[in-house]
Amino acid sequence: MKFGKTFESLLTSEWRQQYMNYADLKAMIREATENAPDPKEASSFEIESYFNDFETLFFSTCLEELNRVNEFFKQKISEARRKLATLKYQFLVSDRHRDPLGHAKSKMHLDDGGQRKPLSQRKLRLASTEFYLSLIMLQNYQTLNQTAFRKICKKYDKYIRSSEGASWFHDNALYAEFARTTELTAMVTSVEDLYTGYLANGDRSKAMAKLRVPPLGEKTSPTRVFFAGLFLGLFIVGAVMSVISWFSLDLKPGFEFMFVSLLRGPIMLVVYGIYLALNVGIWQKVGINHVLIFEVEPRNHVGFLDVLEIVCFFGYLCTIVILGYLYSDEFGIEEYYILPLIYMALMAVMFLNPIRIMNFPLRLWLLKLFGRVLAAPFFYVGFGDFWVGDQLTSMVLCLVDHYYLVRFYIRYYNKMDNLYGFEPDYGVAVIRCLPAWFRLAQCLRRYRDSGSKSKVYLMNAAKYCLAIMVVVFSTIQMETNAKYDYMFQNPWAWLYISTALLTSVYSLGWDLLQDFGLFRIWKRENLFLRENLVFPKWFYYFAILENTLLRFVWILEIVLVHFDVLTVYHCKSLIIFCEITRRFVWNLLRLENEHLNNCGKFRATRDIFLTALNPTEELLLERMMDESDHRLSSRLSRRPTPDPESPRLDKKYF
Repeated sequence: MKFGKTFESLLTSEWRQQYMNYADLKAMIREATENAPDPKEASSFEIESYFNDFETLFFSTCLEELNRVNEFFKQKISEARRKLATLKYQFLVSDRHRDPLGHAKSKMHLDDGGQRKPLSQRKLRLASTEFYLSLIMLQNYQTLNQTAFRKICKKYDKYIRSSEGASWFHDNALYAEFARTTELTAMVTSVEDLYTGYLANGDRSKAMAKLRVPPLGEKTSPTRVFFAGLFLGLFIVGAVMSVISWFSLDLKPGFEFMFVSLLRGPIMLVVYGIYLALNVGIWQKVGINHVLIFEVEPRNHVGFLDVLEIVCFFGYLCTIVILGYLYSDEFGIEEYYILPLIYMALMAVMFLNPIRIMNFPLRLWLLKLFGRVLAAPFFYVGFGDFWVGDQLTSMVLCLVDHYYLVRFYIRYYNKMDNLYGFEPDYGVAVIRCLPAWFRLAQCLRRYRDSGSKSKVYLMNAAKYCLAIMVVVFSTIQMETNAKYDYMFQNPWAWLYISTALLTSVYSLGWDLLQDFGLFRIWKRENLFLRENLVFPKWFYYFAILENTLLRFVWILEIVLVHFDVLTVYHCKSLIIFCEITRRFVWNLLRLENEHLNNCGKFRATRDIFLTALNPTEELLLERMMDESDHRLSSRLSRRPTPDPESPRLDKKYF
């Protein structure tokens, strides 16, 4: 791989604008060589003058790039100094508030005039690992920029046939401020020592297992690639066979109705999973840092192949259930109604399995996320929480299908008379309201927690209030339809339609303006878009059109059902697929917008809330450091000596 592509693939995307502009400098060299005077037509003086002018322009541009890199590095190293001092203070405060056995004392104030309470062990671990990650990113920033300057100077000498590039690199970039590694390396070592001494009981190998960051450009495990490809192939074959069987078999209307009623929910769950895997793959491809946005542990996160493997595995199982259901007579399956239940039970067991296998960290993270969504008003709401809430609003009909599934099996085993009834009841209305309620509660909690008390959260909450009203009016309309000859005579139907129309317009505006951050520019080339774009320009116009059409697809459902073009359950299948597709595109642009916000703040790691020390705490830190040096030294003396052959942090990337 050429260095330019390697450079782009390894840089920290949130700091992209602060790296040296290798591509532009490379283009300058190419353009200079292509536009150089022809020796057959120009004099030696003209040629020399041309290259002298280019040399001045090129190295002045290099110097501008170098100054920008230096300024950013100075800013980051200054932040690192402050955070390291605060982290040391918190470790020392925490240590002084623990008894000799390591248990926290009940008394939580500082006797020496300190102002703040000690952090818990969990928060200290999080702060240490995130700060350590930020230091490694800064080391990578050093390495990539220094390598880029060296490469571009070497390229200059090669194409211009000069030695000025090597001289400039030696005089300016080699010993530049950003290239000084002593202080940063000392900070890295200091964090390792603090973590080893205070959180790992002197066991350095245990500490490094928690702190160590995967090297840049780490290749995907061949085993992971194999299983992802295997399950993808099996799923594709099973899906093709299922589609062919569905259209080739002569299915009776009653059998077809039961098939759709029982299996539409699981099938759409698989479709959503495929879309989600594509989302993750595209985020990784274009450099959207979804790991940071969702605040996932970067040392053990789930990538595109992981999601694809999981989804295709369950998708393959789903196709087996579909084929078993369709060919139940050929396979001699008498109780074929039980197949969807077996599939859903297997999914639930594998997801809730407490054993540390099958992506246990991912399952635990998802369980915590769903738990916070269910208890929305009582917990702080992060991006992942309201993102899951938004996903559930698009999966409402899928949730209803699973409710029908549970209700069917309850009736099936109790041998009730209305076994095959899949009509909506009040339970359906409650389920349809739940996702909107979760988001409403989250918005109110965000408003409560925000220091500015921004009305944006209340405006967002209003959107979900309207969604709940739509469900209420829709339920009343369905309950009262029997009193009228046709639906449009029912006044509740008009109330439902008008409220749904208002909700769709409101939601569309919120999608485009708030979630996507579009319509920031009303002139020039990025018309109706914004200044910074990650995807091709055409994609944004497509997303605007697609989101607008699919926000109002419910109107198509009313028309098709009213004129008996499609049955209700066929229309619902179409609506579910359209909404999941809309959410797929929404996920791309919503995370892109969040990623650009992080880029604007140069935020590349999770917030660890280490505020600056006040003068009193600085004096206290100095005194406590003197008292605690011998204690930390004694703890570190118990740690095992590191293997001199083990790889250090100064990874070689090129």
